[in-house]
Amino acid sequence: MRCAKPFSAPARRATYGRPMRPRPTFAILLIALCFHAALAADIGISPPRLDLVGEAGERLTATVTVITSARTEQQIAAEIGDWTMDLHGEMAFFPAGSLAYSAAGWLELDADAFILVADASREVRLEVAIPPNAEGTYQAMAFFTVVPPPTEGSGIGVVTTTRVGLTVYVTVAGTERAGADLVDLYQSGERTLTAAILNGGNTVMRLGGVVELRDEAGEVVRRLEVPDVPVLRESERELTFTLPDDLPSGFYVALALIEDSRGGVLAGELALDIP
Repeated sequence: MRCAKPFSAPARRATYGRPMRPRPTFAILLIALCFHAALAADIGISPPRLDLVGEAGERLTATVTVITSARTEQQIAAEIGDWTMDLHGEMAFFPAGSLAYSAAGWLELDADAFILVADASREVRLEVAIPPNAEGTYQAMAFFTVVPPPTEGSGIGVVTTTRVGLTVYVTVAGTERAGADLVDLYQSGERTLTAAILNGGNTVMRLGGVVELRDEAGEVVRRLEVPDVPVLRESERELTFTLPDDLPSGFYVALALIEDSRGGVLAGELALDIP
């Protein structure tokens, strides 16, 4: 059952009991995307994410490394695209310049195609030109795709390849606007609870913290870690926590202490009746 009582703390106030919002839908490009390491083609990228900060009108430069452990050289194609994220953290991909807060038009790679020598790496330079009227955080993604070698013969076959993605956030310094709320905390299943977090600011926000489970005596019996995940600007995200299998049936109070990367704490409590 839900508890409509917010936790009293010197943190932002959480309110509960509102109807759930309709889930947004996104057109998903059917691409094979792999982050961090692409085992099938033995390529990866380091770092997997860039968090860049610059002033409006400034030009920034960053360098990433595309890595391979393949035994033969590979041809790599590079391009810039857009992406976003739904209520549950599922990513959707779009052509460059499709979205309102796209940084795709700001980014330029030093090469749109190159050769990766066997069992080696290559540095790729990324230049960012921030427009003079930009504010808040914008995002894009740089894709690196292994180009399959040409096939011989006329038979029908299946060609597989791998694409790795570099997530890029660009925040315009001096234009940041904060704002975050824990807008709902409810028991979403017999042994699950869900927190809905609203990022009302204009910059990306990353989460952390803990959800404490307390028994009727007020003792903390379990702690559920809040994952380090992003909430995009002016959007909402839901986090679902599965209660431990060894948690006995009974009455508990869940105390959510969710930290945001701007230094705030989103707090709320929920009464749980675990069968």
